[in-house]
Amino acid sequence: MIKKIFYICVAILILLISFFIIRKYLIEKKLKDEINEIYNLIYMEEYDYEKIYTKINSIISNDDYAIVEECAKDYLSDLFKQILEISNIINDDKISDVLTISNFNDDGPDFKNTKDYLKTTKQKILNLEADILFYLEEKTIMAYIIDENLEDSYINLYKSLKFAKNKEVLEKKEYIENLVDQFVNKIEQEEKVIEFLIENKNNWNISDNTINFNSSQLSDEYNKMIAEINK
Repeated sequence: MIKKIFYICVAILILLISFFIIRKYLIEKKLKDEINEIYNLIYMEEYDYEKIYTKINSIISNDDYAIVEECAKDYLSDLFKQILEISNIINDDKISDVLTISNFNDDGPDFKNTKDYLKTTKQKILNLEADILFYLEEKTIMAYIIDENLEDSYINLYKSLKFAKNKEVLEKKEYIENLVDQFVNKIEQEEKVIEFLIENKNNWNISDNTINFNSSQLSDEYNKMIAEINK
């Protein structure tokens, strides 16, 4: 009889342990899925703002899991602000208007406003690149949770989230660097064209919505630069 009671108690204990393990797994999986979905959304080419901000501004966990979730969402919210700023600069139509006939008419032949815009925009995006790379440092990522006085298991859960993994961090750093490098290269190519037009301001004119040069050599040089930009 005693043996039977012992086995029943052991079975109950195993069931209880299994229950708490499964419950912990399900809670953590739900939290990870929530955070990882936001992380994926903020790196999409087109942003679902409503979905992103709805998720960022709501907490689906309880107890200390809620603290982990809130810290992760605070971090992703700040990171997203930096990503948005870079995205807004890169996708600004103004950068594509620099080499248009309309801009040549409005700001040529000295292009003071255009030169100021290109210089300012280049510096702005380089500053933003530095900011976002700072946000992608492990020290910055962990700063959002390190002072919450949580048990190690919760800290480790935070570290296991997709945005905090070293491989992801390195990939996103490379992604941002390549994105900015391409944009800066485009700006510098446009600056080259603008400087060319300034240097030769007496050798071109606008007619019938077309830029015309007074020599085939200058025309060829201009077209070569434009072709390089449009590659």
